[in-house]
Amino acid sequence: AMLAPTSAFATTAPCARSATRAAPRRASVAARASATPNASTNVPVTSATVVDRRAFVRNAALVAFTAAVTTPREAKAFLGFGENKEEKYTAETTAIIAQVKATLEMAPGAEGREESINQTRQMTNAWVAKYRRDNKTTGKPSYGQVYSALNAVSGHFNNFGTKYPFPAKRKDRVFAEFESAELLLSRGR
Repeated sequence: AMLAPTSAFATTAPCARSATRAAPRRASVAARASATPNASTNVPVTSATVVDRRAFVRNAALVAFTAAVTTPREAKAFLGFGENKEEKYTAETTAIIAQVKATLEMAPGAEGREESINQTRQMTNAWVAKYRRDNKTTGKPSYGQVYSALNAVSGHFNNFGTKYPFPAKRKDRVFAEFESAELLLSRGR
């Protein structure tokens, strides 16, 4: 460690000299620092770049605020007037139950059975695709009953084809699930 100088001249003179010498050096260092390129973009940092960044941050904050405040709304048919989702679910579920019941009541060799089975498959696929991802619908007991019955019917026709008869025990179980689902639908569940 160096000892501090004891004379007043030694402490004041070098400071005065270094102050006069340091002023131009500090100015040149500041000029070089403002002209040095940014390490990530190799673009000199200027006051215009800072303003652009500020504008970007301001615009990003405005976009984030707008996105947070506005919430998506349910689309209606025309100017907010449209069919209620609950009523539509009930109508479509009742229609598919009637279609499957009519198909299962047909005798194995009856005319139009294959067309009825194909229509049942299409309606089943459309119903499942529409309501499977809707959390309000999948939580309903009627959905579970209908989905289980449709799964049993579709599984039978996919594995055994349209010509093989539907087993009586499975048919009774499917009809029982449909009756339970119809009761739940009438209660809005």
